[in-house]
Amino acid sequence: MGLSGCGDGSYESADRSEAGDSLAWIQGDPTWPDKVPDGPIDFKKHVRPLLIINCLECHNREDAPRNGNFILETRALAMSTGSAPPAIIPGDPDKSPLITVMTLDPLHQQAMPPAPDKIWGVRLEILRRWIKEGALWPQEVTLVHPREITAW
Repeated sequence: MGLSGCGDGSYESADRSEAGDSLAWIQGDPTWPDKVPDGPIDFKKHVRPLLIINCLECHNREDAPRNGNFILETRALAMSTGSAPPAIIPGDPDKSPLITVMTLDPLHQQAMPPAPDKIWGVRLEILRRWIKEGALWPQEVTLVHPREITAW
C-alpha cells in the first residue's frame, strides 16, 4: 500500500542553503524523523510526509490500477479503496492492513513498500501511534504525488 504527497504547501521551509549544515537539514527532514514525537501525532506534521514519500508514488489515482487499486490521496479513499477496505482501522494498528503489509518480511509478495524501501523503526511507530490515536486525517488535506513536492 502506498501514500502520496502534500497538497496545501504547509511544508514550505527555508531552502537548504539557509538551513545550516547538511546534518541539521537531515535531522529536520520530516520524511525521516529521528524520534517519535512527544504528545499526540499530528497528521500534517508527522504522518503526511511519511505517506507521501513512502506510498503515494504508487498509490495515487493514476497508478492505483497497477497497485491493488489502493489510493491514499484522501482519508475517504484510503478507507474505501484497495482489495480489502478499509486499510486503516482507527484505534487498532494491529488490525489495519496498512500496518500489516508494512510489517511483512521484505521478500513477501505483498510487503509494502517493496524492498529495499521498508518502513521500520521510528517511522513505523509514528504510523502505528497515529492509527492507535484514531487515525485523525483532516478532511481538507489531500496528499499528492512526491514529484509535486518542491519543499517541506
